[in-house]
Amino acid sequence: MNYLLAKQLHAMHKKNSASSYNMVITLALCLLCASQVLFNKAMARDAEQQAPGGPPMGLSAGVAVLSSNPSYVGLKSDTIAVPVIGYEGERYYFRGLSVGRHITKTRAEQLSLSVNIEPFRFRPKESSNPAMQQLDKREFGASVGVNYQYNTRFGSISADINTEITKRHNGQRANISYSLPLNRPGQRWQLAPEIRLNYTSKDYIRYYFGVSAEESLRSGLPSYSGGHAFSPAIGLGGYYAFTDKLSAVGNLRLTRSASAITDSPMIKGRSARSLFVAISYQF
Repeated sequence: MNYLLAKQLHAMHKKNSASSYNMVITLALCLLCASQVLFNKAMARDAEQQAPGGPPMGLSAGVAVLSSNPSYVGLKSDTIAVPVIGYEGERYYFRGLSVGRHITKTRAEQLSLSVNIEPFRFRPKESSNPAMQQLDKREFGASVGVNYQYNTRFGSISADINTEITKRHNGQRANISYSLPLNRPGQRWQLAPEIRLNYTSKDYIRYYFGVSAEESLRSGLPSYSGGHAFSPAIGLGGYYAFTDKLSAVGNLRLTRSASAITDSPMIKGRSARSLFVAISYQF
């Protein structure tokens, strides 16, 4: 199992805050590709746990490569390699920026509660656009959430809802997705196409993509507040086990961003792309 360390992810965002837009829309580039993508793999591994030859739960570590496309005006795309670590126990887990506890955990369904660091921020000085440099910073937050997944032989349905608890914006995010594994649990490889619908509340959007009246006067950008957003996405995730201990996991996701976000003068483009690949060793 592979998960991004919060410390490394914090360093990553100092280099490229453009990732924040994609992460908000796709349940975060890192948190959604690094954490949510790997959350899906964790669920697959729970099923493998009950199948002969499935990999054991526990501690793992390795290295990951994350690539994202542009979002905020004046910020370029970025590709970075970072260490990853994770832990999956019978009741508790650590997945990069999430710590959680399983309430229900069977082969058919999983229900858990989690506390999450949300690595979304905007650093004005990192933009090459003079107007964007006049805007306020947008900082990291934290949330509590409920996660549910139901597995059948016809695919998996999962849903998440999270609410911010650091009082930066008091916003919510939620998603529902359906994925169809192309191979049986417990096998050396797996591929799973996915369709997803993401929801982002207006408070969340106003904090990360809004332009206040004061910012408008300083920057010359039009003021913007935004509203609720629903953004569809498609993806392809999977893993490959080289040995019982060494494995690789990856995900590619394409998101069609809602107008509540793309109408912001801070944002360019209407689509978001994220790619995540990691190799880890299971202890």
